[in-house]
Amino acid sequence: MESLVERMEKTIRDFGLIKKNDSILVAFSGGPDSTALLYLFDQLKSKYSLKLVAAHLDHGIRSESASDREFCRQTCRSLKIKFHSLKIDIPAQAKKRKLSIEEAGRNCRYEYFQKLSLKYGYARIATGHTSDDNAETVIFNLARGAGLKGLAGIPFKRGAIIRPLLEIEKSELLAWLKSKKIPFALDKSNLSSDYARNRIRKNIIPQFKKLNPLFAGALSRFSRNIAGDLEYLRFSAVSSYENALVKSSNNKIVLDLGKLKGYDKSLRKLTIAEVFSRFGGVGDGLSYDAFERAMGICDGKSGNKTHLGQGIWIEKSQNQVSLRKIISGRKDIKLNIPGITRIPLSEKHFSAEILKRSEIKKLKTGPDTAIFDMAGMTKMRIRFWREGDKIRPLGMRGARLLSDVFTDRKIPTFERQEIPLLISGGEIAWIAGVMMADDFKVRPETADVLRIRLCGS
Repeated sequence: MESLVERMEKTIRDFGLIKKNDSILVAFSGGPDSTALLYLFDQLKSKYSLKLVAAHLDHGIRSESASDREFCRQTCRSLKIKFHSLKIDIPAQAKKRKLSIEEAGRNCRYEYFQKLSLKYGYARIATGHTSDDNAETVIFNLARGAGLKGLAGIPFKRGAIIRPLLEIEKSELLAWLKSKKIPFALDKSNLSSDYARNRIRKNIIPQFKKLNPLFAGALSRFSRNIAGDLEYLRFSAVSSYENALVKSSNNKIVLDLGKLKGYDKSLRKLTIAEVFSRFGGVGDGLSYDAFERAMGICDGKSGNKTHLGQGIWIEKSQNQVSLRKIISGRKDIKLNIPGITRIPLSEKHFSAEILKRSEIKKLKTGPDTAIFDMAGMTKMRIRFWREGDKIRPLGMRGARLLSDVFTDRKIPTFERQEIPLLISGGEIAWIAGVMMADDFKVRPETADVLRIRLCGS
C-alpha cells in the first residue's frame, strides 16, 4: 500500500504541480489539512530541492485566532521553515466588499498569498484542499445551478496555485497525523452550522456516504471527468470564436452574426462564453439567463442591446454583433502637452499641441478635434463619465447634465463610460468626440491655442 507521501507525490507528478528547485508557499491555517500538507512537503523537500515557506492569515473572527497564529509560528520554527503572518478584519472586509464572511475570507487569503509570492518570488502557492473539500464544492455549485465548470470542482492547478491533497480524504490525513503524533489546531467555526459548506459537510455528505462509503473519491473522479470534457469544449469554443471573429480590442469584440447563427445552440453559447472569459468574466462564466438574453439580441432588431453581467454588454449592428466590457473605476490621466497621451485599456489616444493664434488662418474643429484658449486651461487631465457630471455647451448659457447630452445624441448606456472627458481646473472642457464647453473656447484676445485630437478607433 502506498504511503501518504507517495500518494501526494504521485498527484504532483500526474498533474505537473511542482518542479525541482521550486520555492513553495504553503497556505498554513494550522488545521489538520494544512498541517499535514506542510509536514508532507517537508518530507519531499530534499528530494526535490524545494524551498518551503508558510503563510498564515488571521481572520480576526475567533478569540483563539491569536493562539492559532502562534501555533503556526512555533510549528514553522521547529521545522526551520520561514513564516509569514498577517491579521485582517474579515467581517469588515465582507461588509466593505458586500460579500459573505466565507467569500471575503477566501478572497483576502488568496490576495495575501499572491502579494507575498510577487514580493518574494515564490513559484507556487500550495493549499490543503482534500477530496472532501472538492465534494463540498461540487455539491454547493450544484445547489446554485452551476454549469459544467462548477461541476468540475476544485482544479489541481490554477496558475501558481496547486492542491496536492485533492486525491486524499480528510479522514486519511487525520489518521496520519495521529500516527505521527503531529499536533494541529482546531477551528471551532468548522463545527458551526452557520456556514453553507459546514451544513453540506455535516448534513448532506453523510447521507451520500450511506449510499456509497467511498463517495468523496467517487465525486472526485466525476469532477475530473467533467474537467476533461471541459478541455475539449474549451478547444471547440476557441475554434468557433476565431472563426466568427471580425475584430477585437481590449474592451470590444465584434463577431460575424451569420457565422454565429450557423452554429448549433451549444456552440453559440460556448462562443459567447469565450468572449465573456476573454473580458475577464469570473465565476462559472456566462449564466443560462445571460445567454438567452444574448440570443434574443442576435435574433432581434439592429441596435438592440443588453447587459450580460460583470460589465459586459452585447449589441446587434447589421450583420455583426459586438460585445463590450465597461471598465469602471479608472484613474485620472494627466494630459501631456505637447505630446501623446495614451488611454489605458483602449486603442484611443490624445495628441496635443500649442499653436500661436496669429499663425492659424482657420480655426477648424470637428468631432475628434477641439481647440481651446490656452490661457484658460489649468490642471488638465483625462477622466471618464460620472453620475451628475455637467457641461456648458458651446454657445449656451446654462449647464446640461452629460446624461441628458448622451440621451439626446442617442449614445448607448454601455458606450458612455468609454467616452473620455478633458478636464480643466475641475471642469469638463470637452466631451471627446461629442462637444466642447463654452467656458474654454478661443476668443478674439486669445494668444495661444491648444489643439487636441482624439485618435484611434
